[in-house]
Amino acid sequence: MGRLRSGGPGITATLAAAIFSLGMLAACGGGTKAGAPLFPGRVNLTPTVNTSMVLGGTQGFIASVQTASGTTLNTTVTYSSSDTSILNLSANGVACAGHWDALFTTCTPGNVGVVQVTASALGGTSVPTYVFVHPAVDSITVTGILPDGVPPQEPCLSQTQFMTLEAHAFSQGNDVTASVGPFTWSANNASVVNLIPINDTAYNFPTSQVKALALNPGIAHIYATASGVSSTTFQQPQYSNSSSQLSPVLDFFSTCPIQSIDLELGTVGSAQTSFLVTKGTAQTVNATLTDIMGVSSLPNTNGGPVLSKIPLNWTSSRPGVLAIPSGCLQSCSASPQPGSVNVTASCTPPSCNVGFPEIPDSLSTPAQVDACTQFFHAQFPTFQSCQQLIPVPVYASTAISGTATGDPVAGNIFATSTGCAQMPPQACTTSAYYLSTEKSVAGGENPLPTAPNSFLFDPAGAKIFMGSEFGAQTINPTNFGTSNSPFISLGTVTGTILAASNNGLFAVYTDTLHTPNQVYVVNLTNANAPSTTALSITAGDVAAFSPDGLKTYIMGGPAGSSLYIYSTLQSLQGPIALAGPARAAGFSPNSAFGFIAEGGSSPNVTAFATCNNQVATDNGTGTPVPFIVPLPASPILMQVLPNVHIDGRDSYGYPIPDGIHIFVLDSTGFDIVTATVVSPNSGTLCPQGLVLHSNDPVRKAQRIELGQGTMQPINFFASPDGTQLYVVNNSSSTILAYNSIAGSVIGGIELANDANPLSADATIDTGVIMVAGSDGMLHQVSTSLTGADLFQIPFPNLPNYLNPFCTAFSGTGACALNAIAVKP
Repeated sequence: MGRLRSGGPGITATLAAAIFSLGMLAACGGGTKAGAPLFPGRVNLTPTVNTSMVLGGTQGFIASVQTASGTTLNTTVTYSSSDTSILNLSANGVACAGHWDALFTTCTPGNVGVVQVTASALGGTSVPTYVFVHPAVDSITVTGILPDGVPPQEPCLSQTQFMTLEAHAFSQGNDVTASVGPFTWSANNASVVNLIPINDTAYNFPTSQVKALALNPGIAHIYATASGVSSTTFQQPQYSNSSSQLSPVLDFFSTCPIQSIDLELGTVGSAQTSFLVTKGTAQTVNATLTDIMGVSSLPNTNGGPVLSKIPLNWTSSRPGVLAIPSGCLQSCSASPQPGSVNVTASCTPPSCNVGFPEIPDSLSTPAQVDACTQFFHAQFPTFQSCQQLIPVPVYASTAISGTATGDPVAGNIFATSTGCAQMPPQACTTSAYYLSTEKSVAGGENPLPTAPNSFLFDPAGAKIFMGSEFGAQTINPTNFGTSNSPFISLGTVTGTILAASNNGLFAVYTDTLHTPNQVYVVNLTNANAPSTTALSITAGDVAAFSPDGLKTYIMGGPAGSSLYIYSTLQSLQGPIALAGPARAAGFSPNSAFGFIAEGGSSPNVTAFATCNNQVATDNGTGTPVPFIVPLPASPILMQVLPNVHIDGRDSYGYPIPDGIHIFVLDSTGFDIVTATVVSPNSGTLCPQGLVLHSNDPVRKAQRIELGQGTMQPINFFASPDGTQLYVVNNSSSTILAYNSIAGSVIGGIELANDANPLSADATIDTGVIMVAGSDGMLHQVSTSLTGADLFQIPFPNLPNYLNPFCTAFSGTGACALNAIAVKP
């Protein structure tokens, strides 16, 4: 339609009616000021910009007409095609990729090509929509191309580098890309690659090409979609080397994985990895990263890429001593409280070295990996192996270790009884107390929803995980005494709490009472609606989370001699046979290794590599051997201590070497397993290596004899510098104190009333040990100087009951204080 001319033949009945209506509205108003005109300010057409149609197909177009002020008009719209040999439209806006019959019911294919569709009304015309008409697409491929003069960038791109990809659409084997129009691009791991369309200058639309810009380390599969069909193949660009050999086909996009992480305190280059400061003194840890092509986070003078804002996973072994602030990337600062701690960083999936546990098809066999390595190592000598392209977690070569000194930390204690753990809530209710070492009084009772059988603070001390045979709970103790409920039910989860993740969002429960036996992994990412994964693991009795949260070790099965590995990123792994029943588990400060203390006829400590679940190797013996350290007796308790220097000697006079210290307690003494982490084998990122250290020429684990005969230890605690060990023994009213500098037990701390410990925990700086005594008192024991049982805290009876904790008992002995937990 042409544009409106006053008084000319272009005035339609509709337009005349609109003008008449406008005049009537002005007359009704009684004034001289004209109202808003009803002539269209714009005609909007949907779909906008462009669309794609198959020959003989149909597509509905919708137009709206608006005034300049946004008022929508109900008026006739005319739809037009710029080339009716390709596309025709019915009066109501239904397009035919070809020709309509007389009744607009059958569409017969016409020519292939691109047309413009417009909508017109009241003299206005829409912005055209480009319609690409093409044969039916049955497949699409995505292939990297080599622009002229640009050196090949394979097999991975370092952050900020890019490659150009091109999509091709096919119909019955014929390339119909030119007639399909713009493609829609996507990646399964969008954090790895940014897809930037390359526009056509004629239409200013995206072409069949896209710029793939490397972002975060990992692999991604890139897809192109057109006409409702998505690509099923992807191929990096191929090129020939100097010997005319063609590069291997790689079916994935890769932002070069991180190869190493080096941590330092203070400024980069300080080489400092430990601190000893007073509490509150801020510490800054810097990470220097290097990817598998040798590109690092350090500035350079050659204009090359510099790694930045890599999403590392920062963790603290003791958040109560030093909490990791949010937003840390390649540097992290925090101020410690009294105690010892390890701080580390890892490039852990799913945010870094993205794609784990996938193995790309083009690298799924050793022969493919070898062929790929030979080609690309010849092109890039710094590149070691195509095995490095397969995503795995990469851990810092060491952890920053430190100790902060200062006044003892006040502790918050949760105290209760498990005396009616096997009784339903209608038969027995249990109360708990939450008190502070500053006040040393029990305070008011807090009824629990179900009868508890176990408790565990999360490492940050924000919540308590409560086990119960009648419904597990999480507890926010700060809500006690307020109008906010402290409890969140975990639904159908029942059993005993075994472990909590470093971030407090996951926990492991084991139910060995009901049929079938099950292990539950609880996810508290949505705290008000926890989700649960039930695992078919019988007799689960030991669990531990890697500090980075990637893996969870669960030990169970027949006789507790099987290891299972749970991860949110892959299916349950295992069972892996152990030499004996697992007694305890823990992880190295940098998360790279899990340690399991095994009992039975061959007691030992075995190390497993977190990245691949295999037994780690001791690389300090020339030929690597499995890292399995024999123990003289079946272990009872184990702790992996912060990596601090320990002065003093073992019971045989040998000094304790520096490294990761694993303290294993049996019924007569300690064994100390010491190891250091070494770089992974050349050409691999997984696993790192371990080196066992022992200054005892006979024993791989150095020995501390306590000389107290056979004990029944219920817990032990180490001073921040590792020189003092305190052993709480169920069969004695004395807390043993061992001093490594003296190389012997230097005495003990006597509990008042000759009470024997039933449960014990300590503040994060080990300044105070809290003991649930057989006398029904909570004993507050100071470890300062020679130590002393400073306060014995009683608990009042519940109203109408002669018992401080349970409603089912009128006596005082059946439901006694026997479960305490100190906030970390």
